[in-house]
Amino acid sequence: MTIFIGGAVIGLAFALLAAQALPSRPKLGAALDRLGTTTTVNDGGHRSLETRVASWVIQRMPAIPGFSIPERDLALVGMTTHKFIFTKATYAAGGFASMLLMGLYFQMLGILPFAIPAAFGVLAAAVGWFLPDLFLKDKSAAARKEFVRSVAVYLELVAAERRRGSPPAIALENAAAIGRSWPFVRINQELTRARYDHTQPWDALLGLSAEIAVPELGEAAKIVRLSGYEGASVYEALRSSGQGLRVKLLNDEHTRANKASERITILITFLAYIFAGVLMTPLILNIM
Repeated sequence: MTIFIGGAVIGLAFALLAAQALPSRPKLGAALDRLGTTTTVNDGGHRSLETRVASWVIQRMPAIPGFSIPERDLALVGMTTHKFIFTKATYAAGGFASMLLMGLYFQMLGILPFAIPAAFGVLAAAVGWFLPDLFLKDKSAAARKEFVRSVAVYLELVAAERRRGSPPAIALENAAAIGRSWPFVRINQELTRARYDHTQPWDALLGLSAEIAVPELGEAAKIVRLSGYEGASVYEALRSSGQGLRVKLLNDEHTRANKASERITILITFLAYIFAGVLMTPLILNIM
């Protein structure tokens, strides 16, 4: 019975790792559903368990590197702090429990004493605690790149709206309403909240830029703010900013492609040396 339980726990741990490693888009549906409402959404007992566990862990987290909460990355991918901490705690507990079950399994077989796998349980718990940080870092990096690409398109759309004579605030909102990708949805959500709060839309975009660490969006908001406060013509500035951003993105893609080519070249060279060694080994042995 212990063998089956240990195998199930280990399989579940690998399934969780595979699910976290798969690429995913930020889930903004729940946030959009709550937009404009004042009632609290009750997700049931699972949500309550998540909140209780996360609150307990947060209260006892030490203020040292490795235990800080990456709020900007969480805001970008649309994940709550409680969900992130709950995931970290689940991974840590799962790693520790897996080592304990493996210790019981090895003890039953008489291979190792229980103390050795139990000691590795602390290491497994530490690895499980930091794995969600790595997954979040990869997801936020990919999401941030996609957001920057959308900002380049957004600049062009705002410039087109301004050329047609739309006021700055209307130009920002109309341009955000055109796109259907999640960065446009996020920008449109922020502009809608600013309209209800009676704040300037460029100030809202500046706040969103600082919240998710995408300075390119803040630069666009500053350009439009000049038009709103000083009446300056920003069409050419928006077009040039969008073009410069696209050139920067293209250069980054070329840099990543060159690095990938270099890695492939190194791998091919290494394999060629191995193949040559395999061919030369019989000849060298015959000569010796």
